[in-house]
Amino acid sequence: MTRRSPATIPNALIRGSQQTVRRKLALTALLLGTTSALPAFAAKVDNQLHTYRSGTAQNKSVSKVSTASRSKVRAPRRSTSSEDIQVTQTRTAHYHSQPGTVNVMSGKELRELHVESPKEIAAYTPGVTAVNATSGSSPIFSIRGVGLDDYVGTNMGGIGIYLDGVFAPYAALYNGQMLDIENVVVAKGPQGFDMGRSTTGGSVNITSVKPSDKFGGYLDWGYSSYNTSTGKFAVNVPITDKISNRTAFSYTKGDGWQHDLNTNKRYGAQDILAIRNLTKFQIDDKTSALLNIHYTRDRGTPMSPQNTQADAVNGFPVGTIGVSSNAYYNRVNVGQNRVGRNENGGGASLSFERIFDFGVFTSQTAIDLYRRNIYDNYDGESVQVSDYHWNDTYLAQSHDMHLRTNIAKIFHLTVGIYESYDKIDGDYTSSRGFLFDMPEENMTNHFSQQNLSTGVYVNTVTNITHNLDFIASGRFSYDERGFHGGTRDINGAVTGTPGGTLSYLNTSHNYERFTGRVGLRYTVVPGTYLYGTISNGYKAGTYFAAPVSASQALDYVRPENLIAYEVGVKSSLFKNKLMIEGSLFDYEYHNRQTLFVAEMPGNITSLSLGTISRARTRGGEVSSTIHDLIPNLDLRGSFAYLDAQATSPVNNIGGLPLLSNVNAHSALPFAPRFSWSAIARYGIDINRYRVTLQASYTWKDNMLVALGDPNGQTNKIGSMGLRMEFAPKTSKWSAAVYVDNMLDKHGNVYSFTGSDNSRAQYLQTPRWVGVDLHYNFCPSSLGLVILI
Repeated sequence: MTRRSPATIPNALIRGSQQTVRRKLALTALLLGTTSALPAFAAKVDNQLHTYRSGTAQNKSVSKVSTASRSKVRAPRRSTSSEDIQVTQTRTAHYHSQPGTVNVMSGKELRELHVESPKEIAAYTPGVTAVNATSGSSPIFSIRGVGLDDYVGTNMGGIGIYLDGVFAPYAALYNGQMLDIENVVVAKGPQGFDMGRSTTGGSVNITSVKPSDKFGGYLDWGYSSYNTSTGKFAVNVPITDKISNRTAFSYTKGDGWQHDLNTNKRYGAQDILAIRNLTKFQIDDKTSALLNIHYTRDRGTPMSPQNTQADAVNGFPVGTIGVSSNAYYNRVNVGQNRVGRNENGGGASLSFERIFDFGVFTSQTAIDLYRRNIYDNYDGESVQVSDYHWNDTYLAQSHDMHLRTNIAKIFHLTVGIYESYDKIDGDYTSSRGFLFDMPEENMTNHFSQQNLSTGVYVNTVTNITHNLDFIASGRFSYDERGFHGGTRDINGAVTGTPGGTLSYLNTSHNYERFTGRVGLRYTVVPGTYLYGTISNGYKAGTYFAAPVSASQALDYVRPENLIAYEVGVKSSLFKNKLMIEGSLFDYEYHNRQTLFVAEMPGNITSLSLGTISRARTRGGEVSSTIHDLIPNLDLRGSFAYLDAQATSPVNNIGGLPLLSNVNAHSALPFAPRFSWSAIARYGIDINRYRVTLQASYTWKDNMLVALGDPNGQTNKIGSMGLRMEFAPKTSKWSAAVYVDNMLDKHGNVYSFTGSDNSRAQYLQTPRWVGVDLHYNFCPSSLGLVILI
């Protein structure tokens, strides 16, 4: 291909590039709902283009720009060539101007921090917690104490999890999806005014790298503690001028880190495969479509809790049932109980985008299927006190379409409609033989649950003055929930009849709700904003599907409502090298959905869902990033404070007494009072190579995990990580060694009272040491990249 020096590229082409960039800026402003951040960004782009035109940007040859690039800037390219000229305005700037707290982590940061699952995002995000409540469960997310602390697979929390824009109503649907990630965005406070479903606590948006018109990709291989191997790759292939494809693959296989004290079997083993294929169709200059097909499979061995009180409670010698309070962190007592998992599922989505002169229309349709079959040593004992068998099938379908437009350059409007239907068919079995002095006794909840959700939303931003914007949003939601099923006494220990009914429910409920948001955003100087918002969020009613001996424990739990007040400041200084974000908030709950421990018929204690009629959370957050303000040094830190309390007492659920009453001013679950994180990276140049040193530390205060449970409290959890990476300055390849939880902490991250009133606990994953090798394959070329 013919090459030209930068100075010989025609000025007409440069002028065309300027016009293209400015059109892109206008589109960016439309998507942001504001034009207040444009002048500084436009000036920056003009300066970069002027430098490019004058030939001072690079003193090297560059590829000849294709004819197609004269009409538009192509999709973001990923090239490691030192010849690339990039004008980069990352998505961070997009979220920086939003009137609310938004935390962003790039795919590169996720890889450097060894984040392999959505749950691990919480450690580096202020005010966010995520735990696995049972060995076989998926993460329970909470933002600022708002979530749903339910371990059963049928429930969706107050947090919206989105995978490439598709709402995942159940935690099982985002297992294995952390591969080839562009960024993760955590938005806090009530959501659902510009996309998706209404939520009370916020949203987590996981976005994968999209196909581009350039061949390239990467290969990763890692080896770490407990014989764990991980292989990943992504390859981008331009099929035609109008069609490009990107395939990503990940597979992890490893031995478990837990040892059975009697059988020496291992638990916590990994065997996870995930694959995703994205195909982009550029129909014309204004129309595109993206097809997403993905599949996940998990055949690992679940972890097991430790049961620290079973010996004393049941009078058995130490080690015969539990592992005692002085057990080693990696010792468990599963015995001959069956433990294993077989999960697999996948789906597809089709996104369509059309750019008009007056706005942008987007439509996305998705369907996902998932199947779980998990045997879980839930109680941490070698006898069947409360072991679980989770056997369920998920179907989730959704459609979201919206139009974003700009009227008279001062009124920015988003209007859309959302619809979803999901269904779960399941058999959840709990083994209770030990409680009834029988060799075997099973309680099985056989059920079917259906959920229909629709919503119409409007979001507006009005430029009152050059620096002041008024935000007004509204949403109408309609939800219908149906549940049919109940718990059977398989062996007849309670009812006296094998297969006898212990609890049964056949009902449906519907609920409609208007929610809204109003606020002001003031631009102090370009890149610095003050904002204040008042919003309310809504989460649909739900059911509890675990095996229980009382129908009241299955019954409908009323919808949750939240009113949120927030004020904050955001500032980007020194040409985006320093970014600071801080906020204060006050949340008022009505009918907060939460998990309680109740006493059931048959002298059984069990978890169940209920509501707190009134609760309140107040707090504040601050986060900052410093990039290259001191040459070669990057810093990232965050701090969060929460004061979450129930303001009304609770002493029963549908007439069932709680194991321990909840008093007014009792702390709410999943709301650690303090949490913070810090990350430091420093690069050292050695001739043509660079060594990057990284240190990280995360810390969360202790917290409750269920109300009315004297054992439901975690330890203070801290974890330190170190990483050293060696790579050429071209970033063609890299080699890294790392250690997670370097101090080998073994804090209790989740604990609860078992069915026999003993205490079970899950501990931190121990020190983890590993090595990563990364290789990029991509031909060198000119890249004029605008990331918006």
